[in-house]
Amino acid sequence: MSDFVLRMYDTLANAELARDALLAAGYSADQVQIEALNDEAGPPEGNFTVGNSSDRSDHSGIGDSGDYRENFLPARQRSTIKLTVAVDSDARHAQAIDILDRVDTSAA
Repeated sequence: MSDFVLRMYDTLANAELARDALLAAGYSADQVQIEALNDEAGPPEGNFTVGNSSDRSDHSGIGDSGDYRENFLPARQRSTIKLTVAVDSDARHAQAIDILDRVDTSAA
């Protein structure tokens, strides 16, 4: 039997916590994969050269105020993180789900 357990996370940190718990339980690195899914709607916040997609009339210029701060802040993560666990038996499938449920509860 070859099967997968799939979970989606809002942050890479939470996905890494889940991955670490699975590795500690004996799953191999090849069995546990993390992938960031990019949003095709456009560039992430903080990656605009002008405007940063806000409807502000304050275009006070560069420096430590105005558009500069809005436009060039570090980009924020705007993707969903997919964690996939490859399992080879019903028992490992159930174990992976149990581990992920416990990690998800503690991270919330």
